[in-house]
Amino acid sequence: MHWTVWQEDKPFVPNLDKFGFVYIITHTKTGKAYVGCKQYFTGKKKAPSKWEMYTGSSKYLNEDIKKIGKEHFTFEAIAEYKNKRSLRYYEAYYQMKWDVLTATLKDSDEPAFYNSYVGGKWYRPIESFTPEWKKKISEAKLGVPNTAIRGEKHGAYRGKAELYLDGKRIVVNCLGAWCDENNYNRGYTSLIALTTKNGYYVHPSQGKRKAVSLKGSLGTITKVRWLRDEES
Repeated sequence: MHWTVWQEDKPFVPNLDKFGFVYIITHTKTGKAYVGCKQYFTGKKKAPSKWEMYTGSSKYLNEDIKKIGKEHFTFEAIAEYKNKRSLRYYEAYYQMKWDVLTATLKDSDEPAFYNSYVGGKWYRPIESFTPEWKKKISEAKLGVPNTAIRGEKHGAYRGKAELYLDGKRIVVNCLGAWCDENNYNRGYTSLIALTTKNGYYVHPSQGKRKAVSLKGSLGTITKVRWLRDEES
């Protein structure tokens, strides 16, 4: 087992009456780290989660571990918690406390953490994505023409739209540009705009479908409506 007590040079001895623990894994050469949590058992039958050999859920962290070896990383248990709710809360607490999405290594633009999101909801800032990546994402449209998302088929609308983000109304001057800047899929967003009052939309290739919502870095979009230039 590779787990030790956080900031103490001694083996981690778990209390299996607890639900799980929050941990930090650190690359000893670069200082780049990953903050996460692990429960001791899974499912209703409480099958062992094999936490002893666990090396984190980050794809990029595990690629580095495989490449250079576990001996170049520390695996530290920060604290244990009695239930899932507390475990998830304190995982997010430490992730936000240490700014895992925005912190950089000293004298570098390299992210200081392997984490790409916090709490499964807040993602790394869009500025970290390349223009080529943005273009590739914007072209994956579920068969919906790109003109629709810009409002070119809507006469006076010209892409201006209102959308409801976690129930809060916001107005954007160009829906397509807003989607690219905030990493929301253009195709799904346009399908939400096509949804009628009865809760359905007509997909170009799949026919009549139930309304969709779209979860992203800023919240969940539940409604989109094109606006005329004079509307706000």
